[in-house]
Amino acid sequence: MNSIDLRRIDLNLLVVFQVLMQEGNVTRAAVKLSLSQSAVSAALSRLRKLFGDPLFERSRDGMVPTWRALEISAKLAPSLSSISGIIFEEPEFQPTTSTRVMHLAMSDDLEIVLAPWLANRKAELGWTVEFAIHQTNSALWQESVENDRTDIVLTRAPNHLSSGFQAETLFSSGYLCVYSPELLQFSDPMTVEEYANANHVRVSYDVQRGWVDVLMAAQSRKRNVLCAISHFSGLATLLPRVAAVATFPEYAAREIASVAGLAVTECPLQAPRFTISAIWSARVDGSPENMWLRQVLDEFAQDVSRQG
Repeated sequence: MNSIDLRRIDLNLLVVFQVLMQEGNVTRAAVKLSLSQSAVSAALSRLRKLFGDPLFERSRDGMVPTWRALEISAKLAPSLSSISGIIFEEPEFQPTTSTRVMHLAMSDDLEIVLAPWLANRKAELGWTVEFAIHQTNSALWQESVENDRTDIVLTRAPNHLSSGFQAETLFSSGYLCVYSPELLQFSDPMTVEEYANANHVRVSYDVQRGWVDVLMAAQSRKRNVLCAISHFSGLATLLPRVAAVATFPEYAAREIASVAGLAVTECPLQAPRFTISAIWSARVDGSPENMWLRQVLDEFAQDVSRQG
């Protein structure tokens, strides 16, 4: 570290920069920093001179960070959290004495496996912390993370993540087919012809066509969908009564099959694989409770991977 060079720099500018990254607006940043709008504007001018880059460009949606700003923030956010942790050291989070409610957001295929896992861990280890699970999906994850109530969102890994968010890959998954062995009989493994000729239940948050329909259309086939539902949990009562196949993520497929007495088989199509990530706001990256929750989710991911 070159202390002589650092003495020439007002390090408070870096705090202003990171708040601007989070807020995307000079006025909101000024309120959050308890500064005047003109003081924040002046700080931004100094930051632009310091880094030799505009850092933010105006758009209809507010201030958009440049690539240089994104690079700076990615390195700066963890450092500021560490410094804050050193100066304002907080005690280690204690899940056996805390009454904190941890708010997680996810789609219900993840809720199907995570909710019972968390409940059992809480009972086994005597945690007093509570868990609240809210619904979201891969199209709405950012809105969920930006909700101040939310601690962590679990979702399919997005293609792009701005500097205001932190993420960690948990596990990868593919798809399985689930059906009632009392109502349907298939080869083991199921053939493409059997799959194409079977009746299906489609599960999608917007109940529209999905990757199965796209792949079958590429083979000049059309899936015979008896009904479409928006939540995977509905399959637990639907499939035991309907002679149809459902195709959904393998971790949830095994859980529902176990509970509802259903059969599971490999999907005969070239099913895509996907990755589940934990995403949280950079502003809580260093908080003891968020760090503890991430450790818990890491343990959950390891269990899911072993079962897969």
